Amino acid sequence: MAPPSRARSLPKASFSPTFSKLKTSSYTDNPRPSVAVSQTHFIRTLSWNAPGTLIATGAADRTLRIWNPEKTNVKNSTELRGHQGAVERVAFHPITETELASCSSDGLVRFWDVRSKASVGEARVGGEPFTLAWNWDGSEIVVGRKDNILVHVDRTNLRTIGEHHQSVQTNQCVLNWESEHLFLTNGDGCVKILNFPSFEYAHTLNAHTSSCYALSLSPSGEYLAVGGGDALVSLWDTTEWACVRTLDLVDGPVKSVDFSFDGSYVAAGSEEDKRLQIAHTETGEVVHGIELMQQATQVAWHPCRYVLAYSAEGQGLKILSFIFHLSYSTCPFPTFNRTFLGCLVWDNGIYGNELIRRKKARCTRRNGSLMVLPATIGCRVASKTKMDVQVSLNPVTLFSAKGLVVVITGGGSGIGLAIASTLYQNGAAKIYLIGRRTNALEDAVRSLESSSIGPKSSNVLVAVTADVTSAASIALAVSKITEETGYVDILINNAGVTGPNNAKQIYQSGSITELRDTMLKGWDVWGSTFAINTQSVIGVSAAFLPLLEAANMRRGWEGGKVTGSGNPRKQDISVLQKAGADADDDRLAQIITVASVASFMRQSTAGLAYNATKSGAMHLGKMMASFLSEWGIRSNVVCPGPYPSVMTEGIDPRYGTSEIPQGRMGNVNDIAGLTLFLVGKSGAYINGTVQLTDGGRLSVWPSTY
Repeated sequence: MAPPSRARSLPKASFSPTFSKLKTSSYTDNPRPSVAVSQTHFIRTLSWNAPGTLIATGAADRTLRIWNPEKTNVKNSTELRGHQGAVERVAFHPITETELASCSSDGLVRFWDVRSKASVGEARVGGEPFTLAWNWDGSEIVVGRKDNILVHVDRTNLRTIGEHHQSVQTNQCVLNWESEHLFLTNGDGCVKILNFPSFEYAHTLNAHTSSCYALSLSPSGEYLAVGGGDALVSLWDTTEWACVRTLDLVDGPVKSVDFSFDGSYVAAGSEEDKRLQIAHTETGEVVHGIELMQQATQVAWHPCRYVLAYSAEGQGLKILSFIFHLSYSTCPFPTFNRTFLGCLVWDNGIYGNELIRRKKARCTRRNGSLMVLPATIGCRVASKTKMDVQVSLNPVTLFSAKGLVVVITGGGSGIGLAIASTLYQNGAAKIYLIGRRTNALEDAVRSLESSSIGPKSSNVLVAVTADVTSAASIALAVSKITEETGYVDILINNAGVTGPNNAKQIYQSGSITELRDTMLKGWDVWGSTFAINTQSVIGVSAAFLPLLEAANMRRGWEGGKVTGSGNPRKQDISVLQKAGADADDDRLAQIITVASVASFMRQSTAGLAYNATKSGAMHLGKMMASFLSEWGIRSNVVCPGPYPSVMTEGIDPRYGTSEIPQGRMGNVNDIAGLTLFLVGKSGAYINGTVQLTDGGRLSVWPSTY
């Protein structure tokens, strides 16, 4: 379903008139309204999930509840039970919308699946944990204890990575969107900045005259808001680390602060104030005020809309929103097909890639709802509503082999050597030429290294003698490459032979017996032709799979098998610079199988065995694209027409328009252009395809293409 049409964020002048029309919904689980609610049941922590379809609350009496913001009745909420102490903090997973983390004075951090109401894991951190800060992909979490110790927890393995003692009182912590820095509010009025995950000291902001309690990072990462015991909120420019303005929003110590989804507005909560004031981020002007019946200690903006949740002491949870009905066809969140908590004006930042303005994130769909993915993942499968046609498009970086480690079977001659030359001249870090003829491979290396157009380095090209039909021989080649580089970005299955050439005789046969004998010509070498042209595609590809996966992980991609709809493979783009790649480089490792136009031709020009085995190679290349998709490895096929090689020696290079419309064989420009397209960033979206480079041959010959 298409996202809604793009609209602007509410400008400052329109905010108050619009926001004043919103209604407050109350969510309370008090079974006896006539009886005063104990202070231990007051909400002390709030957290929206990533798409804003659920909100979690926690209280000192161990109550941990998940609310559906569409339904105020407590019967439609979910209580999670298991903590043996006060629930100090709740925090939804940054990506998985149904996973919640909570910490309690019982010394445990629990992870919950809110659908099953079950605890799916726990980590004992000791002491009294009271703050939580997820990293960008939810694989790690930082837990703050009341004895001023930060505990670094591995969410995946549910183990403590390390403990880091702080010399002053530490109140709240948050990681920046790239998870490179950890911000801590301190009791001495400062905000300490630590490098993450080393926890090494980086910088200190002298923020307030008394304790700093709360902090929040704007969706763009441009501002850091800090709430202090002096009843002020300070806004800090995260580039210059200068305080650009202070906001007077409450009358008591600021215990919570949060930015709206687009970063345009700021709200703060205090346990001494019966009002909420909302300020414009860029000017600091208070644009709207709300008088309350109870103090609002905790505030939390909806992650996608102008909807504000706050705690109301004995009155439970309150959500300020505009309640209306949306038809299924216009609702950007298909799970909401009834009453919908929404915003009056849709903004560019709500949907698609523009969610980078909210938690510097991107979004995609999962199970019919919106899933927010941190931008540092580089969630490339999440498409923009519009392509940015003004971005710089540089062919030098689009069609580049810079830094790639490539393996080419049959790389000593013909098309394999032309591909090697292309990659050698365009920045490949390492090119392994695999073949059975050592002399041919060494001659190929010398030929390219002696060229004046290649790089000055003499260790880019490596000849590796191996037989592609022998599993043991290929295993030795893999072992050598593993030891030298440890990964392979591109594997090119190019090895091939003609096999028994009976093509002309088939069409020249004058009798049925002559045709019979011609068809059986070279029958005894069909097996070896099949082994080289077809079987080796699987044997070699299988042997190199671990090195291809290692290349993905080097580029920040998660390893292993990833399955399911709406579940993209995650990429940590923060490692790309170290890998020598651009920040927008989302290439996955790739297998390229060189088959032939003979794979499709119903006319045999080289022999029946050649047509059959190359057709098999082509189909295996397409099959691999399907079953390797869950493993993050691409597979494409190149089907060349006639090119100068050992196989085509003695053939007239001139062709008529009924043979090859281009009138010639392919040349180095033709295969070089296609190679750079496939291996460069330009080809990142190419997977499971068959690329023809035949001068139009199949357009004029009977074929199955």
